[in-house]
Amino acid sequence: MNLIGHFKPHRILLACCLALSVIVTQAAYNPLFPDFPGPYCESVRQCCSDRQDSCSLRIADTLCYCDSFCERDHSPDCCPDYQTFCKGLPPPPPLTTCLHNGKYYNYSQTMRENCNTCKCGAEGRMTCTNDVCITDEALVHNVNLISSSLGWEARNHSEFWGRTLKEGLKLRLGTLEPSFKVKSMARLTNKATTIPRHFNAVNHWGLNDEIVDQGWCGTSWVVSTTSVASDRFAVHSKNREVVQLSPQHILSCARRSRGCNGGHLDVAWRFLNKYGVVDDDCYPYNPKETQCRIHHTKDLLKAGCAPPTNVPRRDFYSTGPAYSLNNETDIMIEIMESGPVQATMRVYRDFFSYSRGVYRHSAASRSEDFGFHSVRLVGWGEEAGYNPIKYWIAANSWGDWWGEDGYFRILRGSNECLIEDYVLAAWPYVYDDIKDNRRGRRGRRAHHRH
Repeated sequence: MNLIGHFKPHRILLACCLALSVIVTQAAYNPLFPDFPGPYCESVRQCCSDRQDSCSLRIADTLCYCDSFCERDHSPDCCPDYQTFCKGLPPPPPLTTCLHNGKYYNYSQTMRENCNTCKCGAEGRMTCTNDVCITDEALVHNVNLISSSLGWEARNHSEFWGRTLKEGLKLRLGTLEPSFKVKSMARLTNKATTIPRHFNAVNHWGLNDEIVDQGWCGTSWVVSTTSVASDRFAVHSKNREVVQLSPQHILSCARRSRGCNGGHLDVAWRFLNKYGVVDDDCYPYNPKETQCRIHHTKDLLKAGCAPPTNVPRRDFYSTGPAYSLNNETDIMIEIMESGPVQATMRVYRDFFSYSRGVYRHSAASRSEDFGFHSVRLVGWGEEAGYNPIKYWIAANSWGDWWGEDGYFRILRGSNECLIEDYVLAAWPYVYDDIKDNRRGRRGRRAHHRH
């Protein structure tokens, strides 16, 4: 049906006129439109059923209507007070503007303020959501205000701007609170030895210093596991097996994986021990949940992977059972003799804004919410002074744009953020040991475990 044919020319003219002036969307007494103050239907107390051209009033040089026909096709030529007077509906709020942080916003206009959304409402009030953001200017300012005594500096990372703290704790971390199985892992005590004041395993063995960016996917539990295992393959094979193991293999194929919602460390290490993994070139990391594409094989060639060039390996890369370290000294000796280890820490809001220095949790973080995160401990050092500040050197998994080129330093010896509570490692089954491993070898230093 052609609805245009049911309008008289002056009704069409009025529709255009009113649409341009925005009058029809307002209550009759809207002060923003003093040229058409009304009232209309109310002034003659007339509301008609169906379409009745006589049920009209003059507005400017045309007519507006108080009949119910305009409801049927949502015509814009009804009188401004038709809904309020004839239908008894409350008048819409008057159009207005909001002044917010030195800028004016129109009625119903929205804007983003970091991770929160603000909307201009009635009576010039700007209402905003109240989520805690990962970072903001106040947090960075407060940390830097006390940086000389705190020991580290903060800055706004654009990657985190506009994100809520809940998003950060869920998607930028990913290690679930250590389970009983992690806490009860076999502990290794290292024999006493001379420990230097400074040591960096990456420099000492020439390890790959590339920093993985886990993206917005809670996978630190698997990224840190495969990164530590990769380092140890290089160390224990004397650089014959330099490989970057695939976190995606575990992420997609482990039965107890929760994808981007996080996972337990014992799941990752058990998968490495029981099944082994392929290299990252064969199964590239993709920061999202995907279906497992490797089934019923532990053969690199059958899995469609290119064989390594330095050794005739056919088996997947696997490790012995994971073990934990007891204390600061044990951790240092383990790194110095066997390569980087995996550490779990509590992450508070201020850690996201870390830029450089020796980190410790500060009172500048106004939220007590925290999450668990797994990182690679690659070494240690001291900052000279009257009271030397001891620190760990750790590789994060947020890309090299964060922190000190992807690394950070954190207080050592005081269990800052529980960094020394859950420290894990495993012995890799390098190619020369594969036959021995198949006979059930558990590692050359098993007699040191308690």
